[in-house]
Amino acid sequence: MTGAPASPIVVAVVAAYNAPADLPVRCAALAPQVELVIIVDDGSSTVDAADYADNPTRVIPLPRNLGIAGALNAGYRAAREYGATHILVLDQDSQVEDGYVAAGLARFESELAAGVEIVSAVPETVEEERITVRRDGRPFDPIQSGQLMSVDAIDRVGPFADDFVIDSVDSEYTLRARARGFEFTVVPGSRLQHTLGEPTPLLVFGRHLRLLGKPRFSRYHQPFRTYYMVRNGLLLWRRHARGNLRWLLHRTGYMMIDVSFNALSAPDTPAQIRAITRGVRDAIANRAGPIAR
Repeated sequence: MTGAPASPIVVAVVAAYNAPADLPVRCAALAPQVELVIIVDDGSSTVDAADYADNPTRVIPLPRNLGIAGALNAGYRAAREYGATHILVLDQDSQVEDGYVAAGLARFESELAAGVEIVSAVPETVEEERITVRRDGRPFDPIQSGQLMSVDAIDRVGPFADDFVIDSVDSEYTLRARARGFEFTVVPGSRLQHTLGEPTPLLVFGRHLRLLGKPRFSRYHQPFRTYYMVRNGLLLWRRHARGNLRWLLHRTGYMMIDVSFNALSAPDTPAQIRAITRGVRDAIANRAGPIAR
């Protein structure tokens, strides 16, 4: 059974690309909750180990950009070699509250006592909005940032799908973990903070659009991100359609709304439409990996 052992060893894995100036401050605030912080510089050469000398931090520079999946996998391998029992996965623009790791480990213990195999504990609120949960209260499609993951479970489920590069990496992992009998659990009252800037309200005839009872916002996605969102979102159907039809319909609907509004409201609409078209075409061709330049 997977759960929190008597003496858990938690290592934070932070994926960085063009690291923000405040990353050392974030890592210093995180350090008291974990044994070690591993920063994976995903080919940008913007993380200087000297900036982290006052805290237990290791910097892993990758020779080239592998995308979020490749960076997280590199961090996971390093954490496993260190002896970690759990890894806390974070984006460079994310921050968890004090006590989050301890609360997450407690959730592992409680789920273990109930006989549930848990791969990950996740924040209840992301960017001031409660995450979407299923009727049983379990996360529907948790983002990877903020997940406290069991190393034993990762060993059994496998690493992140590095051929997805970016976007849908977490969704693919969610479906694969559940197919192997694992579940996700919410850490009650916990919040994940992001500093991605202010979202833009989606307006229809001058009124803020509401879908499924919630106001909807958008952020501009560059065309290459739109491509990955579309391609990988559709590739999920190829890899995980069996038993996940309702899940995929729900998620794909949100993805289509997001990319459509982004394309129509973006300053580069023609490039966005080309990215969508190319993403659909490559998904039909079952083409994964980095986007061909």
